[in-house]
Amino acid sequence: MYRIRRAVWMATFIFLGFSLILSTSRAADEASVASVPSWPQWRGPSEQGYSDDKHVPLQWNSEHNLLWKVKLPGEGNSSPIVWGDRIFLTASSHGGKERYVLCMQSTNGKILWQHLAAKEDDPGKTHGWNGYASASCATDGKFVYAFFGTPGLFCYDFEGRRIWKHAFGVLTSEAGWGAAASPFLYEDLVIQNCDNDGSAGLPAGRSPQEAAPMSLVALEKTTGKVRWETPRNQGRGFSTPILIRSPQGRQELILNGPHGVWAYDPRTGAQLWHCQRHKGDDSALFGEPIPAFSGSTLFALSGRPGPMQAIRVGGSGDVTSSHLTWEVVRKGSRDVASPILWKDVVYVADRYGMIAGYEINTGKQLFKERASTKPFVGSPIAVRGKILFLLEDGTTFVLEPGHRLDIVRRNQLDDGSEFRASPAVVDGRLYLRSQSHLYCIGEKNERAADAPGARSQATPR
Repeated sequence: MYRIRRAVWMATFIFLGFSLILSTSRAADEASVASVPSWPQWRGPSEQGYSDDKHVPLQWNSEHNLLWKVKLPGEGNSSPIVWGDRIFLTASSHGGKERYVLCMQSTNGKILWQHLAAKEDDPGKTHGWNGYASASCATDGKFVYAFFGTPGLFCYDFEGRRIWKHAFGVLTSEAGWGAAASPFLYEDLVIQNCDNDGSAGLPAGRSPQEAAPMSLVALEKTTGKVRWETPRNQGRGFSTPILIRSPQGRQELILNGPHGVWAYDPRTGAQLWHCQRHKGDDSALFGEPIPAFSGSTLFALSGRPGPMQAIRVGGSGDVTSSHLTWEVVRKGSRDVASPILWKDVVYVADRYGMIAGYEINTGKQLFKERASTKPFVGSPIAVRGKILFLLEDGTTFVLEPGHRLDIVRRNQLDDGSEFRASPAVVDGRLYLRSQSHLYCIGEKNERAADAPGARSQATPR
C-alpha cells in the first residue's frame, strides 16, 4: 500500500511540476507577445483606430518628420499591418492579374520578402475605388493572413513560407465591386466575411457550384481547415467583423452587412441577434463601414445614403424593435470610411469630403461641414488626443475633438496617386500607404511641434 501511495504521490508531483512549467511557459509567451509593439489588424489592436502612442508626431510633410518613403511593387488599398519590426501589406499588379503579399522592415522600408500569392488571366471585375488588394492582412505574431477574394485566403509564416491556402470559390458581385473584407483573428481561428452575390453573379459559363458560400467562415489558424460556416445570404458586403463583450460578459462577433448588423458566437458561428436596416429602402442595403462602439452600444452606418443606428448589444433574435436606441437618416452621404467615437461624439467622414459629428446619446447632428472637395476613403484614427482624417489626395486633417469641427492642422503628402488605406501607428511611427508608396512618419526633431508658426498641441489623454 505504501508503494502504491508513494507512486501516486510521485506521479502527482511530476504532473503538477510539468503543468507549472507549461503554464509558466505559456504565461511568458503571452507576456512576450503582449509586449511587442503592434498594429496587428485593420484599425489596430482596438479594432476602432485608437492608439495610446505618446510620441508620434502630429506635424509632417514630404520633408519634415518623414523618416522614409518606399515605392511599392504594386497598388492596393490594404492598410499597413505591423508586428515588431515587420510590416505586412498586400498589393496587385495594375489590372489585378497578379496579387502579392509583402513583408517590409519597419526601420527603413526594405522589402524582406515578396510572394506572388495568385496569378489569374481573368481577375474578375472590381470598382475603381476598390481594386484587387483592398483587404488588410492580420497577424498573431507567428503567422500572417491575407485575403484576395476569389483567389482565396493565404497563410504565411514570418519568414515568407506559405503554410496553407484556402479557396472559397468565386466571390461574385453583380455590380462588379470586388472584395474588401479583412480577415479577423480570434483564439485559434481566422474568421472571414464572404458576403457576395452567390451563383446569381457568376460570369457566363461558370457552374453554380463554383460560387463562394454567402457565409461567414471560420478556419483553423494553423491548418486552414474550416471549423464552422454560417450562411448569411445577404448579397455582396465588404465589412470586417469586430469583437465586443456584452454587459452580461458574453463575447459577440459583430458584422455589419447589406441588411443590417448581425452578432455571432465567435467560437461556433451561432447567430445571437440581428438588427435590420431600414426595410424597404434598397439604397441603404450596403453595410460597408465597421461599427463604432462604446460600452453596451454600437453605432453602425449603412455605407450608402441611409440610416445610422445606435444598437444596444446583448440581445437575442430580432432586436430591431427592442434594442434600437435611435436611428438617424443621413441623406446624401456615401461612407467608405468607418466612423470613430471619441467621448460623446461619433465622427463620420464621407466620400464627398464632409466631416460630421453626432451626439451618442440622442443621434443629434452636432455639425456637418465640408472639409475638402476630395473624398475620405481611409478610416480615421485617434492618437495623442486628436483625430486624424486622411483624404484621398494625401492631406491629413488633425482634428481637435469636440462639439464643433475644429481642424488644428493640415499635413500634406503627394506622390500623384490616391491614399485610400487607413493609417497605422506603432512605437512612435505613423505609416501611411498610397497606391504607389509606403510612408513612415516619425519625430526627427523633438522640438518640432514648438517651431514658430506651429499650433500648440494638447497633452496626450
